[in-house]
Amino acid sequence: MTRKHWIAIGIVVVVVVLVLINLKAKGGKELAVQVEEVGRKDLEMIISASGSIKPKRQIDISASNIGKVTRVAVKEGDYVEQGQFLIQIDPIQLETIVNRLEAAVESAKAGKRQASYQLKQYESDFDRAERLFADGYLTDKEVDDARTARDVGISNLESARQLVRQQEAQLSSARHNLKEVTIEAEMAGIVTRLNVEEGEIAIMGTLNNPGTVLMTIADLSTIEAEVEVDETEVVSIEMGQSAKVTLDAFPDTSYSGIVTEVGNSPILSSSVSGQQGVDFKVVITVLDTIPNVRPGLSADSEIIAARTENAIAIPIQSLTVRQEKDLKGYAEKADSTSAKKKKESREVEGVFVVVDGRAEFRRIKMGVSGQTHFEVISGLEEGDKVVSGNYRAIRDLKDGQRVKITKKAAKK
Repeated sequence: MTRKHWIAIGIVVVVVVLVLINLKAKGGKELAVQVEEVGRKDLEMIISASGSIKPKRQIDISASNIGKVTRVAVKEGDYVEQGQFLIQIDPIQLETIVNRLEAAVESAKAGKRQASYQLKQYESDFDRAERLFADGYLTDKEVDDARTARDVGISNLESARQLVRQQEAQLSSARHNLKEVTIEAEMAGIVTRLNVEEGEIAIMGTLNNPGTVLMTIADLSTIEAEVEVDETEVVSIEMGQSAKVTLDAFPDTSYSGIVTEVGNSPILSSSVSGQQGVDFKVVITVLDTIPNVRPGLSADSEIIAARTENAIAIPIQSLTVRQEKDLKGYAEKADSTSAKKKKESREVEGVFVVVDGRAEFRRIKMGVSGQTHFEVISGLEEGDKVVSGNYRAIRDLKDGQRVKITKKAAKK
């Protein structure tokens, strides 16, 4: 070999030695981490949502007839009993209609009685005509005329009866309208809204235009919280689940409740960015008594969508993801380039466990997600030490890397 060859070989050897030294140095570098020992906890999956409260039952009282309000017997905040008088709308015009129709009914009944008397006379005449015809005193035409008169009498009586029914139906409708202008409470409750005063005109509703809502009566003995839940979370909510409700008006008190309705139709809303969000209505019946409650108060809720007791649990921040190709024991089995790329791009969920001074990646299967911990169904055992901090360490850790356990810094 020439001198140049020996020099080239020497350079290669030096480079290899330097690479080995560098790799050894990296392999020996320890990353400071905090750990938490895997234990057992009672976990709850809580879904938070906001909305407002409303009575389980309330009614809006509207006018059935147009007219001037002549009397209002209650004020907002009053408690009323079922059947109690509330509002009077001017009845003069409707009373006139009722009086006129009562007279029309009596007239129709008189016409019916007259038609009945005439029919009896026609029937008697026809019977007599038949007897005289049998004795040869009357002709066929005279008998036919008597029969025709009797048939006309039957028709007149039926017409008179129909007229009586028609007039009585109109009278019944007019009496109903007259009764409607004297408005009484259909249920017991609190007058939560009063929209009319004496002297104002109440407008009845039509098919396309709602009428004047005179007042609202609510039964405040049972209160519901109506909240909106995101589409990604509503699938975990079922009727009968427990919940807690907090009102902005009483921030220091929470009220227990139960889910009684889960909406099937989405509530669409547009965000500032223009994207459309999808929420679903969820109704929570409040089981506790809320003092001084008002419909429409803002409410926050926490729905317990799942619960597990004595579960193996890890801190939420311990969960991380890694490319499968970066894990120890990864063996490339793909033959084609496309299959290889597909496998290398696959991410795996898991945690790092400290074993003999090194971070070992463990794939896990999760269950219930609590507020601070996840349930682990498989992949860990009680007593394992999982890396729980810091966030940068969890992000940068590599499978098999040497680590040094440190205590979590105390908050000042």
